[in-house]
Amino acid sequence: MSETKTLTLKLKDKQALYAAYMPFLKRGGLFIPTSRNFTPGETLQVSLELADEPDPIQVVGTMVWRTPVGAQGRKTPGIGIHFAEDEDSPRYFIEDQLAGLLNTHKPTHTL
Repeated sequence: MSETKTLTLKLKDKQALYAAYMPFLKRGGLFIPTSRNFTPGETLQVSLELADEPDPIQVVGTMVWRTPVGAQGRKTPGIGIHFAEDEDSPRYFIEDQLAGLLNTHKPTHTL
């Protein structure tokens, strides 16, 4: 069995969290800027550091897509992860943090 890889995502404010969050995935997900290569379906652990939170939030998910380095439109290279099915899903915490922002249609790193 392969070892779960760990990434760190530091977000300075709620606007950055909004830009990284993917509410359109069934369990929610995050865009993580990285130039590292991962395989679709690979399980990853993300240490999510938010400016307002004293401790990082540990998130587990699977890689669902990649924006490669040099992507059209100068998009930030990175990966999208879909949160693992978990009773303690970070989706609820993130959506609580983003109350009032989720329906604003501001540009994000995802869609």
